[in-house]
Amino acid sequence: MPELPEVEVAARNLARWAVGRRVRAARAEAGAKRILRPGSPAALRGLAGARVSGVRRVGKNLMLTLDGRSGPIGVWSHLGMTGKWLRRGASDPAPRFSRVELDLDDGSHLHYADMRLFGRFRLVPRAKFDDVAELAALGRDPLNDGIDVPGLGTRLARLKLPIKVAIMDQRILPGVGNIQASEALFRAGIDPRRPAKSLKPAEVRALARGVMTSIRYTLRQFGKTGADGGRTDIEYVEEAGERANPFLVYGRAGAPCPGGKHRAKRTGTGTVTRIVQAGRATFFCAACQH
Repeated sequence: MPELPEVEVAARNLARWAVGRRVRAARAEAGAKRILRPGSPAALRGLAGARVSGVRRVGKNLMLTLDGRSGPIGVWSHLGMTGKWLRRGASDPAPRFSRVELDLDDGSHLHYADMRLFGRFRLVPRAKFDDVAELAALGRDPLNDGIDVPGLGTRLARLKLPIKVAIMDQRILPGVGNIQASEALFRAGIDPRRPAKSLKPAEVRALARGVMTSIRYTLRQFGKTGADGGRTDIEYVEEAGERANPFLVYGRAGAPCPGGKHRAKRTGTGTVTRIVQAGRATFFCAACQH
């Protein structure tokens, strides 16, 4: 599932591919109504002739601004569980599960592909993204704005929820999802089952470092594969399994704890365990996360 690093790669690629380009045509397949809610495929015709002027990301959300004939047009794109932005040439076949297609004036075609149809592609009148309740509710973006450690500690101190569940709240740490939460808590040496309110100030600082380190580490992996830069299509870990799993503990149940330099408490003697929290899989090492 795409989280902050995956969506950041999408934002960077869209900026490379689309900013300054004019949309010649926009279309959606018939089955894309779920993605376009509450809009319709016909509404995409309003993008024709508009020039892409900006791409912004907050958490897992992409916001494209286009300059249209009658003023700015906004596009809110959320990748859901399986969404991707992909670029193809004029003569290339559309990628599998393409739901929305934007034809640009350089001859390229941008496709929003989404196998499971949990994503969003919504037009925002006048590009007033602050009027979208889901976007207005987001907290500070870790990568764009940094983490306000004292503020994070204050919010966590009010919560009885397990810390893994708490930091997946997009009002607290936008962009942190199941993978990044597991990875950050492993790096910080914090048991994901602990109540959020139990963390001491030093542990909150370690958690913030763990979040930032994990995000930057993941982005580096996408740089190495060529996905960040658009040289290859991005591949999510759920699609390719072990072959494309760059993570320390996520998806590695039963494997030896990686320990070593990655860990705040360097035992490295345990085994990665999988549990379920709030309906999502959590991976951690009980021997060195306390």
